Amino acid sequence: MADIVRATATDVPALAAVLASAYAEDPVWSWLMPHDRDRRLRLLFTAHLAQQVPAGRVWTDPDRTVAAVWAEPGKWKLPVTYLLRNAGPLLRATGARLPRTAGRLFAMEHRHPAGPEHWYVEYIGTRADARGTGRGARVLSGLLEQADADGRPVFLESSNRRNLTFYQRHDFAVHEEMTFRAGPPMWSMWRRDTGRQGVFRE
Repeated sequence: MADIVRATATDVPALAAVLASAYAEDPVWSWLMPHDRDRRLRLLFTAHLAQQVPAGRVWTDPDRTVAAVWAEPGKWKLPVTYLLRNAGPLLRATGARLPRTAGRLFAMEHRHPAGPEHWYVEYIGTRADARGTGRGARVLSGLLEQADADGRPVFLESSNRRNLTFYQRHDFAVHEEMTFRAGPPMWSMWRRDTGRQGVFRE
């Protein structure tokens, strides 16, 4: 895992900018935040990373061009205290789109599989000027080594169809195309347990 490092509090502004850059053209985030998206995404990711860094769930590369939020088994669900602490930043980031954003986030949490216990790739993104360099792949590979050693599957949701092949190269398979009452679809994906089961199917 020499290619990845655990983020610290001082990394939060830079990594929030990385994720804002990575999701700037994402179909779901474009629908949720059609205007002033870079500023709004930075607000949102700054608040989220500030909560996740102390728990050791944020990883990056030595040059801080990649950001990944990686939850250990049983730790993917956000507690009520998290939502209360982030109510202000979420409102500032979404404005009048708060009901739409909250609705999508709650729908995703409701559809998140309860079992089996799994690692969870909540977010991963590469800064725009570093895409195509393999840095994102190296960070993801480093995280997946933890899952391989642990022997449990990995779950993620992709909000961009174009990213499916990237995840498939890392042994993920599409489990479901998730449609919602409004807005673009998303895709749930499971990664095979390399030691035991092949590709996981619910």
